[in-house]
Amino acid sequence: MARADLLEVSNVMNLTGMPLAQVSNENVVNNGFYPDLGTAEFITDYSIATEYANNSEQVKRTLVLAMLDVNKALAKYRLRHWQQVEQLQDVNLDEINGVNTLILTYQRAVYCRAKAALLIGRLGETHRDQRAAQQVMASDNQEYWLAESDMALRQIMQLTRSGVELL
Repeated sequence: MARADLLEVSNVMNLTGMPLAQVSNENVVNNGFYPDLGTAEFITDYSIATEYANNSEQVKRTLVLAMLDVNKALAKYRLRHWQQVEQLQDVNLDEINGVNTLILTYQRAVYCRAKAALLIGRLGETHRDQRAAQQVMASDNQEYWLAESDMALRQIMQLTRSGVELL
């Protein structure tokens, strides 16, 4: 089944029988060096909650902010190592399923960071105890997704988990 067909099917319901968001595929334009990213891929691959997925402007805004964070984190590395390269996709690396692994890792860094931002945005219950419990749970989830994003950044910069690069 083609990806477009999968997105269309996912618009109907998920495995729990609950309706899913109507996923529109909009590109979020990046700075020209890093790739543009799609909202539909983010929503479906990272299981974005319906209340966010139905708000395409919020999803796009969150992706833009995550792109800014990741692009800023990679700025010095880019100047040192990719100065002669016009686009990230031109960096000669392995491919998986026809996609440059560096692009895949960049997408992961951005999408994980955006997911973390949306998780914190879900807090807001009226009952104090329930809200406190949600904050702890969302914080743990936010920490997980930020750690995943940071790990993808380290992979991009070819660092080990314990490695440190002097700036």
